[in-house]
Amino acid sequence: MRKGFSLQWKLTLMTAFLVIIACLSLSYFIGKSAVFYMDNIEDSITTIFPQELFSDNSSGNVEVYIDTTQMISDMVRDTQVEFWGKSLLITLVITLISSCLIYFIVGCTLSPLQKFSRQIQEIQAKNLQKPIELKGNAIEIVHLTETFNGMLQRLNNAFLIQKQFSANAAHELRTPLAVIQTRLEVFEKSKNIENADYQETIDMVRTQTDRLSHVIDILLEMTELQSASKQDTIFLDELTEEVICDLSAIGDKKGIKFTQKFGYVQIVGNDTLIYRAIYNLIENAVKYNYYGGEVSVEIKQENAFAKVIVTDTGIGIDKNDWEQIFDPFFRVDKSRSRAMGGAGLGLALVREIARQHGGDVCVLQSSTQGTQMELSLLCS
Repeated sequence: MRKGFSLQWKLTLMTAFLVIIACLSLSYFIGKSAVFYMDNIEDSITTIFPQELFSDNSSGNVEVYIDTTQMISDMVRDTQVEFWGKSLLITLVITLISSCLIYFIVGCTLSPLQKFSRQIQEIQAKNLQKPIELKGNAIEIVHLTETFNGMLQRLNNAFLIQKQFSANAAHELRTPLAVIQTRLEVFEKSKNIENADYQETIDMVRTQTDRLSHVIDILLEMTELQSASKQDTIFLDELTEEVICDLSAIGDKKGIKFTQKFGYVQIVGNDTLIYRAIYNLIENAVKYNYYGGEVSVEIKQENAFAKVIVTDTGIGIDKNDWEQIFDPFFRVDKSRSRAMGGAGLGLALVREIARQHGGDVCVLQSSTQGTQMELSLLCS
């Protein structure tokens, strides 16, 4: 990479150039003014003194004449030349001295930036939590330091979340593989294998591969959220009705009664993603509901946001977990969630979809009598 002048040298050269221009301009106008007044003085003197300054005719032999005009003109011209020369010399000296002073002053002023640069070079992924410390500097450098430290904090949080996410994803993918591997090893060592054993092993492998596919599908959906087009015109009442129809079979198995409070709200976004968000919310309301329970969905608009409120009569969520349930792979009851086929990614996907559409998702209220969750989306 080609390296240019340092900022210190650039500021010094720019300032020196401005000093030269200022000195030359000042010298020029002062010189012009001085020459003008010198010419006026010359004209005044030549009018006062006559050309014949002295004549001695007492002896009848000697006569002396003095040309005062030429003498004064020569003196004025010599003075003007000397003045211009000294002006240029003084300008040069002032420029050199000021440039040296500017170089050191700029160097002292920029020294915090050099320290800042050295500290940045020492930052690695393992020490993102260590902030940059610069004390007693200019407001701009303090602001730059605070902004950079804020960015470091956000990066550190993102790395921690990514690390935790990767660990959880690896665990979720490894667990079904471990179950399959263990089952196959037991099956391989069995001497008396019957058809029922084959069928049991096949069913187990199918269950675990379905679980793997489910986790992988959700992970792929989460990675493609930001690049998805969001130009579809969506009528939330129609989309919610479609979701309820698709979940009616699951609801019938538990005797769940669906209720939809229609509200005409239109948004612009990704139809598939919004469908997935509403589907996950209502599916959770069915999964964690009691047999014979109810699930109601209300659609309304408040200010610039469309609201989809899902209420169930299920087991409820502890208040300490209201925020954590939207973290990837978090489960309130891990054994029960796995038994229902959950991977702990459904609500995390809902939150990410909501934020991609300018909104969010939250728990409005929850108790042993049921839970109410709100999905907000920015209206166009």
